[in-house]
Amino acid sequence: MAKQSQKSEQITQSLSLVYDYDDTMTKIADFESAFTEALGDIESVKYGNHRVYKYTHNNQDTYFLTGAITWLNKPHPLFKKRLQLKDWYRDFYDEYIHKENTDVRIVGVYRYDGMHIFVEFNIEDYMGNRLNSSSAHVYSNDLYQALKNEFFRKKDLNGNTITTIASKNFKKYIDGNIEGNVIFDFFTKFNNDFSFGEWITAKTAIEEMKTNNWEQWRQTEWAGWFLEYLTSDFIEKENFQNTMMYIGNNKPEGLPDFDLYFNNDDFYGDLKASDINNSVVILNDQENTLKALHHNWKLWYVIYEHETKKDIDYNNEMAIERMKLMGTYEEGSKISYKTRMKHSVNFKKMEILEVNEINRHLILQDFAQGHNSDGNERNLKFKIDKKDIDNFIIYSYNMSDI
Repeated sequence: MAKQSQKSEQITQSLSLVYDYDDTMTKIADFESAFTEALGDIESVKYGNHRVYKYTHNNQDTYFLTGAITWLNKPHPLFKKRLQLKDWYRDFYDEYIHKENTDVRIVGVYRYDGMHIFVEFNIEDYMGNRLNSSSAHVYSNDLYQALKNEFFRKKDLNGNTITTIASKNFKKYIDGNIEGNVIFDFFTKFNNDFSFGEWITAKTAIEEMKTNNWEQWRQTEWAGWFLEYLTSDFIEKENFQNTMMYIGNNKPEGLPDFDLYFNNDDFYGDLKASDINNSVVILNDQENTLKALHHNWKLWYVIYEHETKKDIDYNNEMAIERMKLMGTYEEGSKISYKTRMKHSVNFKKMEILEVNEINRHLILQDFAQGHNSDGNERNLKFKIDKKDIDNFIIYSYNMSDI
């Protein structure tokens, strides 16, 4: 293994982020110890010159193809780690996967600060790759989430499913005794009925919000408000208020200016409709973002990404329709918001991003907001560069999931 050129991000047992060299596992005894500590009785199986670890449970043999989780070295980000996939993994998979009561998994092991975190990479995502030149990637936030939750699962931007589990929960996870996340289940249900892949015009959205007496139906940035309207309506229909509340139209004075409040864990979130072609995700103003983070050191951004048609390319058709719905349009009158109005949007995917103690340093960049209509400078906002987004994603959904 190549010598690391510098220190990278490491997660400690106390949930802190530090910079240090990887505590790389290289010996057979290292892996045997890690799996034995987590699962109890295991068998070390020789496969040619390699080792595979077998765990028998529920009348089934589970084989672990494994290796160390390490930083990729320069020029990769300090938060990006990998399991180097081996070409022989496919040979073993092809030989064993069709045997009765047999399961084969790719599970890397991260070791630091006297602890182990197991990282399962969905084997079906990788069997089509040239494994001798492939890596499976995991991020600092994924490791952090394993320590904060019983287990953590997400799809990365490439559609690969990653699951991280602390050693103390690994047996429970492999035995199938861990339940999923009810909030993620809620968004999956919401997304299954969401209008992904359809062009939604401003007129359609504004009319629906107006008909249902949505307080913000007159707003020019209608796509974001339509998203908030749909989410709020679904929370009520599902009677989900005890877990997640929409507070966007009724923000209590003195509290952070966000759309969502998650009751059980006492933290805030925000809904955002974002153009899929933007290279950054624009967050809230800095004062509110820091206030929400200080509240419970966790903040969620629920991002729905869309393609956009500009109304100026359609003779301001939707700007005029909006004025008609407001009762302010007369032939020859000045068209308001004519250069910035969205004609229609087509939602393609969504992500939930978590800002926390491990990744918040990556958002501490100013985003210039320009000026308000009165000439005063707008409050500075934070941003997330989309090149860093995999270190924030905790849930994702796109059209291929429908």
